[in-house]
Amino acid sequence: MNSSIHSVGVDTIREEMSDLETAEERVGYLIELGDTLLPFEESEKSEGNRVLGCQSMVWLTSKRKGDEIVFSATSDAPMVKGLVAILVGAFSFKKPEQILAFPILQLFDELQLKSFLSPLRSNGLYSMVQKVLSIAELQLNRSESHRTATFIRPSPDKSVNDCRVDFPILGRILPNGKSLAYLDNAATSQRPNTVIQVMTEAYEKHFSNVHRSGHLLAAETTLAMEASRQSIADFINARSKDEIVFTAGTTASINLVARAWGDHFIKDGDEILLTEMEHHSNIVPWQQLAERKGAIIRWVPITGSFQLDLDAYVKMLGPRVKLVAMTAVSNVLGTINPVRQFVDLAHRAGAVVLVDAAQAIPHADVDVQAMDADFLVFSGHKMLGPTGIGILYGKRNLLNAMPAFLGGGNMIQAVTKEGFTQAEVPHRFEAGTAAIVEAIALKPAVDYLLSIGTEAILAKERLLCEKAFKGIESLPGVRMFGPKTDEKTGVLTFVIDGIDSQQVGHLLDEQGIAIRVGHHCAMPLHQRLGLGASCRASFYFYNTLEEVNRFVEAIQAIVKNRR
Repeated sequence: MNSSIHSVGVDTIREEMSDLETAEERVGYLIELGDTLLPFEESEKSEGNRVLGCQSMVWLTSKRKGDEIVFSATSDAPMVKGLVAILVGAFSFKKPEQILAFPILQLFDELQLKSFLSPLRSNGLYSMVQKVLSIAELQLNRSESHRTATFIRPSPDKSVNDCRVDFPILGRILPNGKSLAYLDNAATSQRPNTVIQVMTEAYEKHFSNVHRSGHLLAAETTLAMEASRQSIADFINARSKDEIVFTAGTTASINLVARAWGDHFIKDGDEILLTEMEHHSNIVPWQQLAERKGAIIRWVPITGSFQLDLDAYVKMLGPRVKLVAMTAVSNVLGTINPVRQFVDLAHRAGAVVLVDAAQAIPHADVDVQAMDADFLVFSGHKMLGPTGIGILYGKRNLLNAMPAFLGGGNMIQAVTKEGFTQAEVPHRFEAGTAAIVEAIALKPAVDYLLSIGTEAILAKERLLCEKAFKGIESLPGVRMFGPKTDEKTGVLTFVIDGIDSQQVGHLLDEQGIAIRVGHHCAMPLHQRLGLGASCRASFYFYNTLEEVNRFVEAIQAIVKNRR
C-alpha cells in the first residue's frame, strides 16, 4: 500500500476492498489503511478540532491549497483511523462545491461498510462526514479559509429606517389602545423575525442534544451551534472560535472568570480595580472574590463630565493590581469608555483586564484584538438575540490556564472512579446541557446587525437621543446625566425634581411608552450622582422620530401637571 493517503484514491480503495470477503478482512484492511495517514500534529488535537459524536476520539483539520481544501485527520482507534483515511482520500484536494456534491453515502454502500460497522461506529462516521461538509459550506461562503487579524465585515444591505417591520412586537397595540413605544432597549432589545424563525425551526426540525449522539438530528444541531460560535468569533474578531465560551449571560460569564481565573490567581492583598460606572454584575462577583481571597477592591472615579478619571486611574495602577474590570459603555450614562487606553495601561502594570461589553455590543464594532482585552463578556438579549445565552471571550492562554468551574457532562474527556480529565477549551467551561437553541439563534442576530451596520445603528440612536434631549432639557426641574450625545450611545437618563421616578415611569406607561426606572443595577453610580433612582429612556435603531415626539410631549405634560 502507498505511503501517503493522498495517493490512495477512492478508486483504489474500492478495488482493494471489493476483493475482501469477510468482515475480519475488511477490518484488517481499515487498520492497514489507517497507517497510511500522514502524521497529525499533537498541537492540533484540540477540542475545537475534535469530531463530536464519535465513539472514539477523532480530530480533523483543513487548510486551503488554492481553490481546494486539504484535510488532515486521525483517531485513537486503529480501525477508525481507516475510516478517517477513506474520508481524507475522498474529500481532499477538491473545491468546496465538489465536496458538497460528492456521493459519499454511495461510496460507503460500495465499500459495504454497514455490513461490519456497529451502530455507534456508523453514527460516528456520519458525524465525521458532517464535520467535513460543514467546513466545505463555510469555505463556500467565505473568501478565505482562516481568520486574519482583521475581520472584513460585509457591506450593510438593509436601511436602518426600513427595518421596523422585521420586529413584530413593535406593532403591538396595548390594552389601553395606545401603540407601543419601546424605549427600554438598554435593558433588553427586541427580536427580529429571523431570530424568532431560527428558534422555531430548530425546535420543529432538528432539535437534539449537542456534542453527544451521532444521529442525524444531533449532528445538525451540533453543527448549527458551532456555526453560531464561529459567527460570534468573527463578529468580535477573536483569533479562534475556541476562545468563545457559551454561558447563560454577562453575569454568568463574569462569575465564571471570578471563580475559574480569580480563585486560581488572586491572592491575599492583591488589588482589583473597578469603576464607579459598573453594573452590579461587574461588581458583586469581584466583591465575593475579594471576600474569599482577602483581596482589596479600589474604585476608579468619574469626572464631572461623566467620564472615567484617567489621571486617577494611572495613579491607582501599581504592582499589587492584578485585575481591572471595566465596562465599555455605561448602562446608565451611555458613556463610551476608551477601553484600549485603559487596557494598555493595565498591561504595563502587569494586570489582566475584563471588559463588560454588554452595552457596547448592540451599537458599535467590538474588536477584541484591537482592544487587546484579556476577557470580554456580553449577553445575547441586548443584541437582538434570545435571553439565557451569553458569551465569554478569553485569550487562549488564559482559558487554558483556568480550571473548569462547573463539573458534569460535556466538560470532560474521561471520567474514572479515581477522577476525571477535563476537556479542552472552550468545552471545559460548558458543563451540562447548554442553552442550545438560544446559542444557535445568536447567529441570525449577528447577521441582522451586520446587515444594517454598526455605524448606521449608532448614528440613528444619537439622532433620536439628541432630539429627545433638546425636547426636555429646558423644562423646569428636569436634570439629565451623561456626556454629550456624540460621546455616548442612545441613552437618556434623567430625573424630574419633585416627582418620584416610579411615578414618571407609570405615567409614561399609561401613554404606551416603556422606559426603565430605578437604580438600573448600578447603585454605586447612583450614590456617586447623589440619586436614589432615575429614569432612563434608551433608543435603538428601530425606534422612530414619532416615538421620540410622543416621549417629549409626555414628559412636558408630566412637568406641567407637577404638584
